[in-house]
Amino acid sequence: MEALVKIMEAEELVPIFDIPSEMRNSRVEVTIRPMEQEKRKTTAEKIKEFREKYTHEAFIEHLKQKVSEGFQFSFDVQKVIDGTETEEEREARYKSHKRT
Repeated sequence: MEALVKIMEAEELVPIFDIPSEMRNSRVEVTIRPMEQEKRKTTAEKIKEFREKYTHEAFIEHLKQKVSEGFQFSFDVQKVIDGTETEEEREARYKSHKRT
């Protein structure tokens, strides 16, 4: 693996890095190495992972946790938890959430 090494004034790096004040008036050695390439996921793979992670069951558990912590909601949380929320209520909740 190749690497670039350069000795330079630390002040030159201030626009890029947060250089500690004790290093600013000195010369520093900068090493640049390429990182291993990570396999980039396709949009379909990202969507699949999202759907696996954020299931309706996970949403219900999240709501239960927040209710137990005393959070208040602008919709009837208990209906969502119980599964008795009507389609109209679900659409209204979705539209309200989308506006915020």
